[in-house]
Amino acid sequence: MPMPDEMYAEAKKCIQEKRFADAVQCLEQTIQADSQHVLAHETLAGLCFLTKDYDRSIQLYQRVQALDPRNTGALVNVGAVQNKKKEYAAAVKTLRLALSKDRRCPEAYYNLGIAQRGLHQNSMAVSAYKEAIRLQPNFVEAYTNLGNVLLEMKNHSQAILQFRKALEIQPDFERAKIGLSAALEQTEQAKSAISPFGRLVDMEQVEKMNRAVAKRLQLTPQQRFEDREEVHKLAKESELQAIELLKQIKEELSPIILELSRLSSEETSGRVWEDGLNKCQEASRRFNLHLENLNETTDKLTEHEKEIQRHSE
Repeated sequence: MPMPDEMYAEAKKCIQEKRFADAVQCLEQTIQADSQHVLAHETLAGLCFLTKDYDRSIQLYQRVQALDPRNTGALVNVGAVQNKKKEYAAAVKTLRLALSKDRRCPEAYYNLGIAQRGLHQNSMAVSAYKEAIRLQPNFVEAYTNLGNVLLEMKNHSQAILQFRKALEIQPDFERAKIGLSAALEQTEQAKSAISPFGRLVDMEQVEKMNRAVAKRLQLTPQQRFEDREEVHKLAKESELQAIELLKQIKEELSPIILELSRLSSEETSGRVWEDGLNKCQEASRRFNLHLENLNETTDKLTEHEKEIQRHSE
């Protein structure tokens, strides 16, 4: 009987030849022979996704993560499959778990943007897509999705900018072409709605806005209690992140900077200087992570306030 690695190699060959049914069979046999074969689980999960067997795909990716807890990609893929199933709340939870393990994963932010857009949390989706782009500046899909969200938010000029950036990276990217065309068309429609004598007053829209303002923040006692609990939780999280940031400055960054200052006047050894600079760079990296965490929690507070305003309209 072939060894597991031999069966896995045969499965890869089948995939290259587009014999996917044979590949699935080889991978299932590989897993049966070696229940801890990470690559076989991961490859089979991808094939199940392609064949729309989403539940099996999630099960296999979760198995990969259990076998290799450091495999953040498996968690991200679970979130991506949950998005495909339109289980957006579950996807947000999964992807935030992935980001707690690796905050510099652009694919996690990209899929988080998809989930948040699915939950109609467009402002948060915009932030997620922008973070994905910051971490991976040539992420053409992220630019395109960001453009689509901005288009939904009627921010036509910014949507056009994002679609054009996507097409600068990949001129033949069809989804970006479609998005740009829609954004340009909607921009023209918005312009044509303006009278040549100036913008006319839409009384129906004015009345709608007045009613929204009148209803704003008229929450039930239970909703107010839940709101206070959520704000308290987010504020406490921000406080803890700030304390952690200050602690790291006091206990790690400051001593390293003082040590570098001492070396500048006393030490001539290049090796010692190199060690000191490496420590400083590592401490700076951790400082930036703490700062990102603090910014994320404060952004959550801001977004919560926006959500309360929206739900009370």
